[in-house]
Amino acid sequence: MATYGIAIHGAGWVAGAHLVAYRNDPRARIVSISSRREETARALAQRFGLTDVMITTRLADVLARRDVDVLSICTPNDLHARETIAAAQAGKHILIEKPAALDLDSLRAMRDAVRAAGVKSVVSFVLRWNPMFDLIKHQIEAGAIGRIYLAEVDYLHGLGPWYAQYAWNRFKDRGGSSFLSAGCHAADALRYFVGSDVVEVCAYATAGSDRFEWPGTAVLICKFANGALGKSLSNLDYKCPYTFPIAIFGDGGTILNNSVFSDQLRGQTDYAEIPTILPDSGEVAHHPFNGEVAHMLDCIEHDVESHVSLERAVNTHEACIAADISAAEGRPVALPLLTQRPCG
Repeated sequence: MATYGIAIHGAGWVAGAHLVAYRNDPRARIVSISSRREETARALAQRFGLTDVMITTRLADVLARRDVDVLSICTPNDLHARETIAAAQAGKHILIEKPAALDLDSLRAMRDAVRAAGVKSVVSFVLRWNPMFDLIKHQIEAGAIGRIYLAEVDYLHGLGPWYAQYAWNRFKDRGGSSFLSAGCHAADALRYFVGSDVVEVCAYATAGSDRFEWPGTAVLICKFANGALGKSLSNLDYKCPYTFPIAIFGDGGTILNNSVFSDQLRGQTDYAEIPTILPDSGEVAHHPFNGEVAHMLDCIEHDVESHVSLERAVNTHEACIAADISAAEGRPVALPLLTQRPCG
């Protein structure tokens, strides 16, 4: 069995979830923990009893190591692009926390760097490995609801000072926007379930927020290349517990979260609820990082591109950026954006 040297870059909340998932996979061996502050990297190592890992504040030192095969990027959003580019140029495979980028220039540059290097990449839309996502995807692929004509996925998660990332995430140059900061999970889920890329976005946002430098609540409506429509709400001003509602409408039935109504179930008079694990918590320990990490290593081992590689996640990020443009300028925005004239 092949083993892979893992470097965790960033030592915050989500880094711990990455670390646990790697430790649960016998193919992974953690060799480095790095952070902007040495004390946080050292504290993460001590928390998990890792005494034989390199601790450093210099990413260059990590990337210079021949025993590092995979870099997990768990740093603030505005650092992801340059760290991804550096890792790709060093020939490392990359697991990138979402959002991968906050602007088109960065998204284009990191996509091009990963393309040129030929390394494997996974963007951490970790809910793709949630059991309810598996259930929904299987029902769609089995034809339970026929042709999808509309999908709705919302991200409802009130963020405030209690949230560790709030200290930096609330600023525009680091958080980006409601969709880029967190609602991108919902935008990605739309694409995942519809099975098509977004080709046009129209969006609205609230006037502002007392929590963020950007509107905390925004809603997008989109068209997909296959003709379906999508709607997504990102509400970070939310005053209730974390919620991730999903509704998929087809010409042969409907899926509402873990409930299915289908023409295939003859005699059915109401939704059939299927017990499963729902994406109903913002706590990273609840998220299925074990599945994501196993998938990352599978892609390396079998030399295949991930269904959520950086290349394939570009459209999700474009949809979020297009939503911000549409809300600000009051117009629909056509995609793809990266085939249009380069920014600047």
